[in-house]
Amino acid sequence: MTNGSSRRDAETAALAAELRTAVNRLAFYLRRDAGKRDLTPSRLAALAALDRGGPQRPGDLAASLGISAASMSRLTEALESGGWVRRTPDSADRRAFVLALTEEGTATINDVRREGTSQLAEEVASLSAPERAALVAALPVLTGLADRHLDGLSRSSPAAEARAAL
Repeated sequence: MTNGSSRRDAETAALAAELRTAVNRLAFYLRRDAGKRDLTPSRLAALAALDRGGPQRPGDLAASLGISAASMSRLTEALESGGWVRRTPDSADRRAFVLALTEEGTATINDVRREGTSQLAEEVASLSAPERAALVAALPVLTGLADRHLDGLSRSSPAAEARAAL
């Protein structure tokens, strides 16, 4: 490895570390009010996945969230007891069930998104024109990075993209 490529590798690693920190801090800021509704990050992610993908078997939802079957079982119980999801028989296999959002679940995820968007809009409005332009330029790159790792998301329209982002 040449000295130039190792410097680029170090620069890439530093950029990745800074990007990860910034994205995580921003996500924390946008999700902090969800905790007031007793929504943990995993509960919020499950509601968002059900909103995007519709009713799903718990195993499929667990796979999309990257969690174990045991964790999914506990998550299902918490989502049901919170009134956000309901179990319905799977039409393809009556021995199985699917999870679907309740009206409360749909309202909750929509409220969380609306509040987060409102908070972020206030912050974006306070930025200078060059800062906003930098965000506009970076958005397709950030979306592309996320899309490479989020299988099954519907990205058919800007509205769907905005809905998928929490």
